[in-house]
Amino acid sequence: MTDHKFPMRYAVLAAALLQLFPMVAGAAQKDDADAAKACEDCPDTSGKSGWIEGGLGMQSDASYRFGRYTGYQDNGGLINASGAYRYRGKDNGGFLDVRVEDLGLESRDLVLEAGRQGKYDVALEYDQIPNFRESDTRSPFRAEGDGMLGLPAGWIPGSSTTTMPTLANDLARTPLKTERDRLGVKFAFIPGKNWELAGHFRREEKDGVKDMGATVYFNQSVILPVRISTQTDDFGLSMGYMGPRLQARLAYDGSLFKNDFAQIGWDNPYATVPGVASGQMADAPDNEFHQISALLGYKLSETTRLGAKFARGRMTQDEALLPYTVNPAIAGSALPTNRLDGEIDTTLAKLEINSRPADKLRLDASYTYSDRDNKTSVETYDYVVTDTLSGGLRQNRPYSFEQHLLRAKVGYRLGESDLSAGVDHDRMDRTYQQVEETKDTTLWARFKIRPADTVDATLKMSHANRDASPYTPQADEHSLMRVHNLADRDRNKAGVEVTFTPNEKLSLGLDLEYLKDDYSTMYLGLREATGITSNVNVTYAFSDQFTASAYYNHERLDSDQAGSAWITVPAADEPWLASDSNLTQTLGMTFNWVAIPKKLDVGVDLVYADYSGKIQYVNATDLPRLRATLAGIGVHGVYKLKDNLSLRAGYRYERYKESDWSETGAVDAVSSLLGLGAAPQDEDTHLVTLALRYEFK
Repeated sequence: MTDHKFPMRYAVLAAALLQLFPMVAGAAQKDDADAAKACEDCPDTSGKSGWIEGGLGMQSDASYRFGRYTGYQDNGGLINASGAYRYRGKDNGGFLDVRVEDLGLESRDLVLEAGRQGKYDVALEYDQIPNFRESDTRSPFRAEGDGMLGLPAGWIPGSSTTTMPTLANDLARTPLKTERDRLGVKFAFIPGKNWELAGHFRREEKDGVKDMGATVYFNQSVILPVRISTQTDDFGLSMGYMGPRLQARLAYDGSLFKNDFAQIGWDNPYATVPGVASGQMADAPDNEFHQISALLGYKLSETTRLGAKFARGRMTQDEALLPYTVNPAIAGSALPTNRLDGEIDTTLAKLEINSRPADKLRLDASYTYSDRDNKTSVETYDYVVTDTLSGGLRQNRPYSFEQHLLRAKVGYRLGESDLSAGVDHDRMDRTYQQVEETKDTTLWARFKIRPADTVDATLKMSHANRDASPYTPQADEHSLMRVHNLADRDRNKAGVEVTFTPNEKLSLGLDLEYLKDDYSTMYLGLREATGITSNVNVTYAFSDQFTASAYYNHERLDSDQAGSAWITVPAADEPWLASDSNLTQTLGMTFNWVAIPKKLDVGVDLVYADYSGKIQYVNATDLPRLRATLAGIGVHGVYKLKDNLSLRAGYRYERYKESDWSETGAVDAVSSLLGLGAAPQDEDTHLVTLALRYEFK
């Protein structure tokens, strides 16, 4: 790890931010007469209002999925509280907004914003996001002094004397938990007419334990629980001007990332092979990003507007490199450099014009230049293939690219119909990749029609062609393999959207889209892909007190690919063929009922989702089907005890089940993989909540 110290330039930035607060305080005492001016017809929104809510809940079962990002992960009782406060000054334009949500959960959220309209605005934001699979049992992994986790030595997969079933059970109970805490502040200050000065700072800290894959030998792998402790600081300053014809903005944005555990080590679980007692690898390194940007908009005439953007940034990373291997028997030669000294410069320039030369005619065009200049030094490494075998010489490949993107669009209105069409041309020049250049050209058209007063329809279609320069395989890559995002491709898309509203009570909608990708020059790799997506929704108002809506989503994606054993001679080896099919269907319904006007409101939400995936090989046994289903029902009601006091009740049930290859023993049969033993999820969860809300003015 490197020793992080707060750079002097950030201390100067912080000092500059602090200098703004006296200016803000002074501005609050000026021009009160101007702020107090309001039209006589405007509604009076001054005064204070808000609500506070406290409640209890009971959850039937602990659930990883139900509690992911929500805080509802444990069974048993819970206490929760939320609230909001709003103030608007009558004469000086002052305001204050406070919002607090889910204080009793680990997904709590807080927003505080205050200022004076047309003068200044300051906001403080905090939120917490949990994601975990918790357990009350102990973890079988030891913690080392630097925070790394490791497998206990002595466990030997495949041995007749090993306790692998016990180990798998222990690993299945290994707690995986991450928690993100984000605290930020932002401000906006208007020093004069048409001017604005703004800034922001946000720190995100992420702690816990995650899972990560690692290897010890050529084909022996393990899933490790790895400790997390990272910190990300995002900050920036901007100054903007907005006039009747000219708009401009100049900004600086920065980001600092720090990882306390960028080095991961573990005891060797495959101890039958002598010579290697542990494993080691690197995690995400510390890095920085800084960017200066400028925006410009200018109104050339009443019908034509010009826009421009320029941004210049730099990314750096200079973490110490780990040795080739922890095996002293094949330590290999010394590293060519102790640190990466990575540096990437980014440049973005964009020019666009929007014009309406006639009432029915619209013309838009833009040109974007983007450059990623990777200045990281190229070094020659005497790498290690496995922890028992040294490799050969290889150089790192600092990828760079230069992009030229041109877009043009024309639109014309024909009565109740609207026709638009355009062309996009994207050229990418690349370095240190399999192809030097790709050219993507897309032609598209969209036709909006209204055949009847109750029907609106949109037809859309496009054709895209990607032409790549000659392909040069990288080292150890099959000579006939092609990376699909760098290969020649034809893509055709077509879709239709229809909305039918026969009366004020009923609304019907249909959205259908078809996609087909054809990699005509691909011998090994992705050859073809097709996708179809359809959405149907309906809303009906049975009465002023009772409304219902429903939707159905169908999404299917199929692909065909070919492969070959990379260690064989292509001419003597016929490729294997495989197809992959994925289907997702979602059905939902919502009911809202005013059971007693101004007294009792009731709502019901229903959802069912089904995913299935299938991989098939020609002339071979199919792999087991993957599937996941989710069924949920939610009921909520609000009963007004008084005008300012209401009782709120809710019930949520969720049934989630998934099946994967582990149920068939396919994963357990892989003796060279030691996993965490996590079984497919099969969860039933009930949640009941009851709360009182008091509203005040």
